[in-house]
Amino acid sequence: MASSTVPRAPRGTRPCLDPDQQRFRDAMAELPAGVTVLTTMAAAGPVGMTTSAVASLSLAPRLVLVCVANGSGTLAEILRHRAFAVNVLADTMAELSTAFAQGPLLERFAGVAHHVREGVPVLDGAVATIVCRVHETHPGGDHTILVGDVRHARHTGGRPLLRHRGAYRGLF
Repeated sequence: MASSTVPRAPRGTRPCLDPDQQRFRDAMAELPAGVTVLTTMAAAGPVGMTTSAVASLSLAPRLVLVCVANGSGTLAEILRHRAFAVNVLADTMAELSTAFAQGPLLERFAGVAHHVREGVPVLDGAVATIVCRVHETHPGGDHTILVGDVRHARHTGGRPLLRHRGAYRGLF
């Protein structure tokens, strides 16, 4: 079977999807997902992006997986720096999620409260944070699958932000 990739649309535009791709996207939108901001350190400062494609992979060793679109500026910096943080957003942080989903990469941290842990930026106010070193990468169609070796994990017990059917929602 031949493999194909979906071309990446210019930033700020939505790719044209064929009917099968649109049905797949709509079906996946039925699956509620936690909203996270993936962060790393670039030479020019902290960078990050919003993503919901995050999952626990293993407890022994502690591994997570994150799927990031090929061509993402954040992905390029993660591969350069070899470290990242997954910040699980609180249900009060929808605006922050939107800010990290668009706009110039190096401007997304403007005015955002954060600190550095293990060499990567960590968002203040996140309900959970998982700091990782890149363990492995794998191709995944139009995305790259990052496997992260967990170096630090913490949670606050707060309420996470969810995304379902293209909209932000709270847990209850």
